Amino acid sequence: METDDQGSPKFWGQDRDQFGMPEPYNSYLVISSPWETKECGIASVVPISGNARLSKAQFLAERGGERAAFESAVASLKDEVSNTGLRFELQED
Repeated sequence: METDDQGSPKFWGQDRDQFGMPEPYNSYLVISSPWETKECGIASVVPISGNARLSKAQFLAERGGERAAFESAVASLKDEVSNTGLRFELQED
């Protein structure tokens, strides 16, 4: 049985707010799973932090399974205008 890929991509700037949190700070949850055929995968993205922008919430990979869908979703988040130029970290579970 295949397991789902999931992780939490985080993007942050160098400035700090009055509580010491980085500004901006954008955090997401990405979960992928198999889809329709053995080769397909689908990933869903949910913004976790309040100001995190999201242009697209679902990513389908027709080849490469759920890992390919997961990687496509993370790559898309890196390309979001609101994340451009920010530091990046991916915590995978």
